[in-house]
Amino acid sequence: MGIVVLAGVFSLVVWQGSRIVRSAKPEVLSDTTTRTVEERLASLEARVSTLEKITGVTATSVKKATTSYVSLSGGDITSFDWTKIQGTDFTLDTSLYGKSVQVYWQGWLTNGPGSVRLYDLTNNRAVDFSEFASNSDSLTSFYSKMLSVWRGQNQYFIQGKTLGGIVTLSSPQLKILVK
Repeated sequence: MGIVVLAGVFSLVVWQGSRIVRSAKPEVLSDTTTRTVEERLASLEARVSTLEKITGVTATSVKKATTSYVSLSGGDITSFDWTKIQGTDFTLDTSLYGKSVQVYWQGWLTNGPGSVRLYDLTNNRAVDFSEFASNSDSLTSFYSKMLSVWRGQNQYFIQGKTLGGIVTLSSPQLKILVK
């Protein structure tokens, strides 16, 4: 089966092997046509509907992206090495959200220079693109790029380290974008 467009006018042509078995003649509109705009629009909508049925693509088959936020627990960071921040454990299964899922994370660091990242306990690895470092003593917000989160149900926690003093992680959350 094939669809042919000639000079802006739709024509339906169906082939079997190398021969045409059915052809719908295109309707040519000219300036002298006496049809109203409403009639032309109805005709165009009917042709588009036919093409959608043939190709399987419809305007309603395109989904809009949805965004969800998952609040996480924060805490104080006192270690000079990467250490788990107590009480920050969480489970994430991106397959529950759909097929095309993007995960980001964000939050606030205060009270001094330090770093935070997500750690995937199930796969024993730091989550790619989750690390954020602050060199400021003041309140600093952070937003990650898209994280490399593995499919399936995985256990995570937040790790942190300080360059001196106590650094506080507050209001961390995951941003989950489903397309």
